[in-house]
Amino acid sequence: MFDVSEFLMKTLKGMIGNYPDFQVREYAANWYAKGKLTEDHLAEIDIAIEDQYKAEQLSEETEESIQEETIIDLEETKVE
Repeated sequence: MFDVSEFLMKTLKGMIGNYPDFQVREYAANWYAKGKLTEDHLAEIDIAIEDQYKAEQLSEETEESIQEETIIDLEETKVE
């Protein structure tokens, strides 16, 4: 049998990062109001949105670290 809430959750998770957060949350809240999503679903969406920012921050920190290491390596190569 087709599970509407599963379909909606896949759709909402696919929206994360492609649409502004408020639109994802608004869409989820509308389906919650219609009884198709639960509070647990809303919490799952909220966590997914927050995880996106954590992943982006980690990626930026890793990129900065790699750039710093490259600069240090280049400076060491010039000294030698």
